[in-house]
Amino acid sequence: MPVWSNPVLRVYHGTDDVSAAVAPNAALGTPLSFVVTLALCRPNTDFGQGFYVTTRLHQAREWANTRVLRAPPQPGLHAVVLGFDLDRDWLAGLDSLTFVRPIRDFWNLVTDCRHGFAPHQRIPPRPAPYDVVYGPVTLWPQRLVIADCDQISFHTRRAIRGLTPVRLADRAAYTF
Repeated sequence: MPVWSNPVLRVYHGTDDVSAAVAPNAALGTPLSFVVTLALCRPNTDFGQGFYVTTRLHQAREWANTRVLRAPPQPGLHAVVLGFDLDRDWLAGLDSLTFVRPIRDFWNLVTDCRHGFAPHQRIPPRPAPYDVVYGPVTLWPQRLVIADCDQISFHTRRAIRGLTPVRLADRAAYTF
């Protein structure tokens, strides 16, 4: 009897309720009309400017809490975690780059992306960045990774379109 059923991949994004347009009284599991705008994503990150998620709820909570703690004090600002259920067949059809562990190629990509070089340095005829990059989370600028943490970054409109539906997965700890 098979055990594998190709289930959806549940991933999480830590943010704040204002950025995600989450109503203060929204219940967990509430579907949201969240829209990712790649141009508003932070540049100079591990895999370049993109929308980052993780398979670890705890890690997304930490990202959400960090975001709220670093934000200018704003009354009513809450840390929240968004959840996405990704179809694995759709994900497999994207142009992807995967790092299982931090090998030299991984560090070369992270260094380029952190220093603002063109995304993923692809050679024509594929000059566009990868749709998706998956790998460990770094403690940049040290060449260290955080144990039991991962990140999946989405870099193209094609990839972003698959990030639906989105729901409120968790309310993290911090509130102003």
